[in-house]
Amino acid sequence: MIKYGIILLTICLCASLVLSFTYKMTQAKIQEQLTVDEKVALKEVFPQAKTFEEKTIDGLNYYLAKKDSQDLGYIIKVQAKGYSSTIVMIVGFDKAGQIKGIEVLSQQETPGLGAKIIEIKSGESKPWFLERFKGKNAKELDLKNIQAITSATITSRAVVESIRKSIEEFLVEIK
Repeated sequence: MIKYGIILLTICLCASLVLSFTYKMTQAKIQEQLTVDEKVALKEVFPQAKTFEEKTIDGLNYYLAKKDSQDLGYIIKVQAKGYSSTIVMIVGFDKAGQIKGIEVLSQQETPGLGAKIIEIKSGESKPWFLERFKGKNAKELDLKNIQAITSATITSRAVVESIRKSIEEFLVEIK
């Protein structure tokens, strides 16, 4: 009986070492890819901008979207606690708080329900749920003027409220 326990312990120890080694070897590459994805998404959320200047204010990182020497607006990273995961997005908006675009960087919501926040309908090129935010002022965002995803109200509400709250707090901070 002890012999089987030692064999099982050896197998578990080897598997743990392999997993630990794999994690260490891929951690830098994964972080590098996340940074590249974020840089690509900048152009998606603020297509009018030619350059993006990274800035920090009171520990908050953001991007200043610019065209030539003109400041067009801001891009911030927003996190929302959805139904089954943390949803990480970047949001572009102008100085008045009008939303220019949203891109989801990561989410693990329930497929077929909350994951519909990134669903692209046939014939379209952008996620239909996120496109509803474009042109709206952050102060006016709620589920009354952004239709929730059917059977995914928690995810919908989390996205709407986190975007509204983050933009409002950022605009107060930046002034």
